Amino acid sequence: MITDTKELNKEVAFLCASRDIEFQCGASGPINAEVVVIAEAPGEREVNTKAPLVGNSGKLLWDILRNYKLNRLSVYTTNVVKRRLISVEANVKKKKDAIGVQELHAYTEVLHEELRNLPNAKYFLLLGNYALRAMMGVNGITKYRGSVIHGEFQGRPVTYICANNPAAALHEPAQELVFKFDLHKFHRAISGKINQPDILYRTNPTYREIFDYLDAAQTHGRNGGLVAFDIEGMGGFTACVGIAISATDGMCINFRSQGTNRFTVEEETKIRLRLQQLFADKSIKFIAQNANFDMTWLWFKDRIQVHATYFDTMLAHHTLYPTLPHGLDFLTAQYTDYPYYKDEGGNWRDENDVDVFWEYNIKDCCYLHIIAEAQIKELRDQGLYDFFINHVMRLQPHLVKATVLGVKADVERKQQLIDTLTDDLAATKARVVDAARVCVGDPTFDLNPNSPQQLKRLFFERLKLVGRGTSTDRENRDRIVKHPRTSHEAKQLIEHLNEYLEKAKFFSTYVNSRLDVDGNFRCEYKQTGVQSAPGRLSSSQTMWGNGLNLQNIPEEAKDMFICDDGYTFVYFDKAQIEARIVAVLANIETWKEQFERARLEPGSYDAHCALAADMFKLPYDDVPKSDTDEHGNRTIRYVAKRCRHGLNYRMGPDTLATKAGLSLIEATKSYNIYHRTTPELRVWWADTIKEVKTTGMLFSPLGRRWIMLGRFDETMMDSIIAFKPQSTAGDHVSSIIYKSQEDPEWPSDAAAVILNIHDALVARVRLDSVARVIKVFNRYNLEPIRINGYDLIVPADYAIAEPDEHGVRRWSTLKKVKDLTPYLETV
Repeated sequence: MITDTKELNKEVAFLCASRDIEFQCGASGPINAEVVVIAEAPGEREVNTKAPLVGNSGKLLWDILRNYKLNRLSVYTTNVVKRRLISVEANVKKKKDAIGVQELHAYTEVLHEELRNLPNAKYFLLLGNYALRAMMGVNGITKYRGSVIHGEFQGRPVTYICANNPAAALHEPAQELVFKFDLHKFHRAISGKINQPDILYRTNPTYREIFDYLDAAQTHGRNGGLVAFDIEGMGGFTACVGIAISATDGMCINFRSQGTNRFTVEEETKIRLRLQQLFADKSIKFIAQNANFDMTWLWFKDRIQVHATYFDTMLAHHTLYPTLPHGLDFLTAQYTDYPYYKDEGGNWRDENDVDVFWEYNIKDCCYLHIIAEAQIKELRDQGLYDFFINHVMRLQPHLVKATVLGVKADVERKQQLIDTLTDDLAATKARVVDAARVCVGDPTFDLNPNSPQQLKRLFFERLKLVGRGTSTDRENRDRIVKHPRTSHEAKQLIEHLNEYLEKAKFFSTYVNSRLDVDGNFRCEYKQTGVQSAPGRLSSSQTMWGNGLNLQNIPEEAKDMFICDDGYTFVYFDKAQIEARIVAVLANIETWKEQFERARLEPGSYDAHCALAADMFKLPYDDVPKSDTDEHGNRTIRYVAKRCRHGLNYRMGPDTLATKAGLSLIEATKSYNIYHRTTPELRVWWADTIKEVKTTGMLFSPLGRRWIMLGRFDETMMDSIIAFKPQSTAGDHVSSIIYKSQEDPEWPSDAAAVILNIHDALVARVRLDSVARVIKVFNRYNLEPIRINGYDLIVPADYAIAEPDEHGVRRWSTLKKVKDLTPYLETV
């Protein structure tokens, strides 16, 4: 019988030798410990000292565990793999050596034999995927981290606690907080404080049971209780609607069983009507995870409209910790003691047991109660509750409505574009291939312009072109073109390639996108979409796979978007909003005066011209009023405008050259002039960085927070500087959506905001209501943004879609409104 770790290490070495696998590092700690830490593999220092977790990763681990009175002398520590996985050669690139399935299996067998000799082992901290796989037979530590799983090992009850390898926390500063959280849960598990209460799963309910539970949910909600909901789709249809009135009581209203309908048409119709009654009750506070999905799906697919969700756990977490993941699996690990379960949403098919799927739906609902309760407390404690409820959640139903309404497509025009571009794309591709053949001197050379790997080999192996690294993206292609060693033929090749890729993207993304059955384009708006600028919306295809990103539509595609007869588009765009916010944040008095004058003298005074005059020491009247002259050359106004758009956020001269289409010499000169003209910018940057280093967070003028998780990193600098202006702009424009549409004067039956395009909005409006919509928009446009005691009013440009030669009002026929007075006076 083995009685100490030294003897056990000898046994493990023997077991490795018998399986022809290496033994470079053994275990440490007492053999009779209750707590066992299992890491993946030893590093260089571990191999040299013959002890696990003694390097930087180990230091992080033990520094945290010391808070819970755990150390090397009280914990048995070992590795799954007993050899180093990073060789001397691979170490230069910090790259793991591959380990075969058979070798890993052999190490797992040895580990199990090793652990058999630990008589008191009860709690196993599994660090990394190898440990997870060895002990539980599953993969995916990123999914399972934070899970506390009660099981058994070799016939005795044990508890597994899953966490990432501490090396991940060292490489990704934001992961350090997550790692600390998981170790705190490890401590709670050892202390017997894990709480995983049983859930009452009401699956396959009868017709009567459904109505009884919905009655109970409505009563519960009207008495102030929270009601959680979640839907699951299957084959493009609603498979079930889950409802939970508490963390331990939920019902899955499944309309199907395996292969059959559960109710008659009449019964299902009445169930859906009863669900609509519940969701329409404005006295009930509903909670959900990513409610945008569920609300949009129910409204568009089932015509069941949820009046609003009181609390969205995904959006709450984004408000609290914008740079962390926000999936329900992550939130379950962070706020509950339940283990990872999300694979149950798909794995039920392997067992052909759909009841597992219905229980999965109930778990989604029940867990929300625990998560929401904890988040509500966090939001209140951190002073973010009012911002979250009165802005983030207030916006959500309006974005749902925009998705459901969509934008009508000109199907005939769409097909014409497809036909025209199909031939044009083929001809452009042929020009790329011909140019490539000229460059390589081979008339048979073939090239797929859509293949980055083929382009990489052509550019850097055959043609020896010089860029920055071996990327073939647009930015590096522009660098290659500007390099003095690039031949005329290679420049022509890249010119043709740029044309082809632009057309191919336009074709596949915009022209070839799928419409819904009603002939409308749609997109899903994501309130968590822009990590570097929380507050800005992003968009993508709908959750059912149709539509496209409607925030980045090129001019050529706008012909496809039209209004119904009797309606038009009203376009509302906040002019230079980010630059105006920067002017106030950085306290650039000259800019503040110029922007305010431009607001008060629209059409006659231009802030970009004023900046160009300051930069290039010219009288204002001598600055060109357009971005190009009569010969198509870029003017100093263009240069000043591009500097303002990029250099406010620490952009360097090389990036400015690429973005603005300038030579590096021109860009460097403009960069230096710009910063000499506005020295306040660098002071603002320094103050912002100091604020982050001092407080660990930033607040936008509108109350949104960015929080630094982990250690300060130079790579975070650009997003830190951009946070306040970009998030403020995004939140301000979004607020105009709900303020306008909730205004008593807004013509709800005749108008709706259907598009958010970053700093702009587009409403579809009945012709007799245009003036009223502009009046309401203008009311909230004139509301100042309070920044550092300064009331900033950002002007807006308006445009209205005019009928084309066929009387159709298109997105492409928007015409700027030069004078709002007639519209405001009409109302």
